[in-house]
Amino acid sequence: MLRNLITILLVSVICSHSKIYSQDQKILLIGNCETSSGEIMLEYLQNNTQINLSVETNIAISEDNIASYPIIFICNNQYLQLSNQQINSVRKHLQRGGFLIIDNITSDYTYSLFLRKLLPEFETNNIQPNLVFNNLIFDLTFDETPFIAEGIFINDKIVLFGIKKFSLLNAWLEKDEKFLQLGANIIFYYLTR
Repeated sequence: MLRNLITILLVSVICSHSKIYSQDQKILLIGNCETSSGEIMLEYLQNNTQINLSVETNIAISEDNIASYPIIFICNNQYLQLSNQQINSVRKHLQRGGFLIIDNITSDYTYSLFLRKLLPEFETNNIQPNLVFNNLIFDLTFDETPFIAEGIFINDKIVLFGIKKFSLLNAWLEKDEKFLQLGANIIFYYLTR
């Protein structure tokens, strides 16, 4: 009982800190992303965690504006459309603490080529989302891992999260509670690390 009370108190303090921290934070959606799915996720975050973020779409990233988007979400294989200059901007952004989520990767080959251009000095790790992103805000329980994911860590923090052959955005669009909870935990992980 006392342990549960302490856990609730800690989550409340962290959530209120995250609300302060997340003021004016934006998520950038790049590619053919369903904008309403991002809005659904952010509404879910606001209603369940008091974390307030905004979403913008299809802004051409550059050295000048990338810091405005601590979380960048690239949909489908749109990462293939990034110029070398944009890839360099994303690399610097990740090395400074930014977070990149690539949704619905359909080709392991092109994804591996992209990673070699983006962060060649770092290895990818298989990630089980229900283990890495569990017990942050929500306790995630999946009967089996819902998708294959890889990540790159810099200084013990995930800076790149690649989701293979599954669209987290589509799951948010369908208002699937488990995936909304996973999304909340992923964003909370980023804001508190």
